[in-house]
Amino acid sequence: MSARDPDSANPPQRPAYPGAPEPQPQREHRMPALFSRVGLVLAMLASTWVATVSFADVAFRNGVGFGSVLLLVLFVILFLWVAQGFWTATIGLLHMLRSSPTSLIPLEVRQTPCLPAHALPKTAVLMPIYNEDPARVYAGLEATIRSIRRTGYGQAFDFFVLSDTRDPDIWTAEEVQLAALRATLDDARGPGAVPRVYYRRRLHNTSRKSGNLEQWCNHHSAGYTNMLVLDADSVMDGDTCVEMAQRMADRPQMGILQAPPTPVGRLSLFARCQQFASRVYGEVFTTGFGVWTHHDGNYYGHNAIIRIAPFMEHCGLPVLPGKAPLGGEILSHDFVEAALMRKAGFTVEIGHDLQGSYEECPTTLVDYAIRDQRWCQGNLQHTRLVFTRGFHPLSRVHLGMGVMSYLASPLWLAFMVCGILVTAYHRWFNGDAPAPAADPNELLSPETVGVLLFGTVMLMLLIPKFYAVCLLLQRPRLLRAHGGELRAVVSALLEIGVSVLIAPLMMVYHSRFVINTLLGRTVSWGKQNRDESVMTWGDALRDHWSQSVGGLVAIALTWLLTPELVAWALPVVLGLVLAPVLAKLLSSATLGRWLMRRRILVIPEEVEMPTVLR
Repeated sequence: MSARDPDSANPPQRPAYPGAPEPQPQREHRMPALFSRVGLVLAMLASTWVATVSFADVAFRNGVGFGSVLLLVLFVILFLWVAQGFWTATIGLLHMLRSSPTSLIPLEVRQTPCLPAHALPKTAVLMPIYNEDPARVYAGLEATIRSIRRTGYGQAFDFFVLSDTRDPDIWTAEEVQLAALRATLDDARGPGAVPRVYYRRRLHNTSRKSGNLEQWCNHHSAGYTNMLVLDADSVMDGDTCVEMAQRMADRPQMGILQAPPTPVGRLSLFARCQQFASRVYGEVFTTGFGVWTHHDGNYYGHNAIIRIAPFMEHCGLPVLPGKAPLGGEILSHDFVEAALMRKAGFTVEIGHDLQGSYEECPTTLVDYAIRDQRWCQGNLQHTRLVFTRGFHPLSRVHLGMGVMSYLASPLWLAFMVCGILVTAYHRWFNGDAPAPAADPNELLSPETVGVLLFGTVMLMLLIPKFYAVCLLLQRPRLLRAHGGELRAVVSALLEIGVSVLIAPLMMVYHSRFVINTLLGRTVSWGKQNRDESVMTWGDALRDHWSQSVGGLVAIALTWLLTPELVAWALPVVLGLVLAPVLAKLLSSATLGRWLMRRRILVIPEEVEMPTVLR
């Protein structure tokens, strides 16, 4: 298609939240990255040291043994992991308060003027697809195209649908939808004109998405400076796309700029909890992460703009020695590509101030777990790359955090089982031994210290959500878009309750995925289920009966071995026992709609839907 965009010297309007005020120029208060990193590390080490000393007093109360030492090692690893999340959110809170506590749009102020459309380097917007619903794909694509067109920068962007579809009926429908899209856009020509839209289907889907992008780079990237990579469920606001291209033009050393995606558009209770959590809590975590990573950030695989030349020169993926799942082709390519880009001297940044970046999320617990199983296998491959020569230290941290996001679950499981066994051992085999004499100078008993440590860990997991809710209560217009004070607080409490109940289920899922991967069992990377799935009671029982039985067995064994720990285990076991009921209720779109009508778990994009989502 030809394009007839007029030149435009007018800068684009900033992307905004629904109901947001116009952004006011303000001096940016970005904490120095080095200061943030040093503060993060010191805070993590200090809090872990205090907790470890306290836990050691409890663990070694009955003497030093293999079990107590293993418990201590597991505790240190897991507490460091929890502390990292807590202090990252705290950095995010401090940065947001220093920037503008009541602003809804914490966008940085541009130091250089926006380039006009004819001077902005060309960007190719790429949408790789694989056996997706063509109607859904092209609806999202059309929305993004029209949004870019409204900015007046349409001539700076071209669109490519990169199909890896194997089903002949689906790829025929893709071509029919492409023709319909072109006809629709031709009929709607006007100020700003229409970007060109191309379609290409590979005969062989070698190396999946990364191979799809590599083939495009090798054969179709001439004439483009940047590529904006989307997923099949991505939608992006035109102002956000233009702003990202402008930042790439401002900073020649920027290799990747990631716009954090916000999940929208789903109806089930499970998905609505995810959408609410991402929208309310996500900003604090993303801001903190973006601040301390600074130029050494990460790439999530989509909704990101990439400078093509260094990507082609430096980001070719190696083939790991050995067999799958830990060897062979790299599956989770995004973290590795970010590490290679940073190794080449180009920056990788998290645009934590960027809005207008959207995606969809799984609607049932099973669909969520299926997606996580693929990611687990891909991330565990990164254990072989953490110590690769030449990587930036922060790139190693990102790779390690990706691995730990899945290893944490089996480590928590091992920690709980080990704690029960150690307690049972001392009870059954040292039952006749005299109890250690109480220290008259001891302020707290070991039991009290254990309760305090448990409470500390729980608070470090929950306080970041408290940060986010407090910030929300200070933003009147955004608060109204979340249903008002009472509904926002009720929504947060409901989300916390759901997350507490499903945490044990995800722990079991992730533990199973890690074990299967280490045993050499691979999973296929096929089409994702992006529909509103309806889970019957039969489906729920079939998929979750084993977890329910496992929960009953676990509480019975805990009662037999260490009845004093039943109260501690109950919050974990309850989610497992109720697994079928939880799965059924969480998959319900009817319940989700009922809550939405009462403005519970509502997000601003549902109250005042942005034009690009409409």
